Amino acid sequence: MHTYDWQGTVESCMRTLRHDPDHLGALEVLAQAQWFGGMYDAVISTTSRLLRLNPCEPGYRYTRGMAYLSIGNLAGAYEDFTTAIAQSDKPEFRAQVSSTLDALERWIAGQPFRGPRLAGQGLRPSHRVN
Repeated sequence: MHTYDWQGTVESCMRTLRHDPDHLGALEVLAQAQWFGGMYDAVISTTSRLLRLNPCEPGYRYTRGMAYLSIGNLAGAYEDFTTAIAQSDKPEFRAQVSSTLDALERWIAGQPFRGPRLAGQGLRPSHRVN
């Protein structure tokens, strides 16, 4: 990927995955290449595969949430961000995801939204990092 050949990286990962469909490294690099190539639906598919293999990895969930956000699926992004925060024990990561979730909530507050509402006000779970 250091050559910015996203398509070549995708093809290389796909070759590896044909021989080993659960190869975590290939799936992780594939998701990165898809992200940098703007293939957000593919990122969602790949990170969903990663989450089936390792459902407790908050980084996969955050990446998928960002892809959901990129295609306008705010409810999917919200769910993944809140789950990533709950799954992580790293304060820096939790702060990063919380910041993204706060921005999403502020944006939603100014938009019509038909997704989940908590506490009667917006999407306000207890995701704050102290």
